[in-house]
Amino acid sequence: MKSSRKKKITIYDVAKHAGVAPGTASRALNDIGYVKKETHEKIMKSANVLEYIPNTAGKALKTTKTGLICLAIPDTSNPIYFKMIESVLETAKENSYSMLLYFTHGLEKEELKALRILQANTVDALILIHFSYSNKLKVALESCSQPIVLCGMCNNLWADEPDNNFDTISIDVYQGIYNCVTYLIEKGHKDIIYFAGKRGITVYKQRFDAYRQALHDNNIRYVEKNIFWHSYDEATGRIAAEHFLKTGNIPSAVCASNDLQAIGYYRTMAAAGVDVKAHTDMVSVDNLETMELLNISSLNIHEADVGRKAAELIFQRIHTKGKSDEFFPQSILFMPDLIVRDN
Repeated sequence: MKSSRKKKITIYDVAKHAGVAPGTASRALNDIGYVKKETHEKIMKSANVLEYIPNTAGKALKTTKTGLICLAIPDTSNPIYFKMIESVLETAKENSYSMLLYFTHGLEKEELKALRILQANTVDALILIHFSYSNKLKVALESCSQPIVLCGMCNNLWADEPDNNFDTISIDVYQGIYNCVTYLIEKGHKDIIYFAGKRGITVYKQRFDAYRQALHDNNIRYVEKNIFWHSYDEATGRIAAEHFLKTGNIPSAVCASNDLQAIGYYRTMAAAGVDVKAHTDMVSVDNLETMELLNISSLNIHEADVGRKAAELIFQRIHTKGKSDEFFPQSILFMPDLIVRDN
């Protein structure tokens, strides 16, 4: 298999680019000893241009393991990640490892920072719950030789690519949302409000596309004003609820792209004295415990199983690294199921 990994930049490359001796470059990069200010700035500029990654864990870690894996998640506002964290941590402990938790806020630049932590040998492997599918992230992934598992929280766009040097886990949220909307249609609804999430994020575009396709396949006209784009937290539901309270037109059916949006809608309506369950059939994604308390139908995406499988893939690679020159990337697909809660 042809490798697409780029050459690792060393201190010698930085020194050559800056026009200084390797020892001078080493002192500047490691902040040891004296280096003139102008020379130091030149060396740091060269390191930045060449995207030099220092081995902050030290020379000893080149031949020994850290006993750490990193789990990078988008945020802590969504409880959906809690069971995932627990599963990864439990599996790490079973393999005599510890876990480092990193928050990316769903931003490409932070996902790239998580990769740099791995490349610096601070950890032995990375599980990345990612929102970005940029070429920049793909190139950075291809430059890594350490074990990586990508969890896209959607139908992963990079799954099953033969040249991958990482494993992928997908959740078929497209089919999940399609089933959610179909469920509402089968209950007799044709005017279905949709909380779409944040624009420009593949996870939410896939869910929106599934909503539109379900309408199309059932000969229901798509109505732009029924769509609420904003964020992937409670704010989207709150904004939608405030809109309907102002117009006095309470919708009969709502599909939310995640539970937090549905909860934001429910709380705002309830605070205004509206009996949501009496007026609206709701369905959502994530199946948080709150949805059971509110008796709202939601899509179970099996997040605990996703975390456990991701960790198992990581340790398969850690335990076989160096024992075989062959790596065959695995692409795992989880099928969500709708938990129906009707009055």
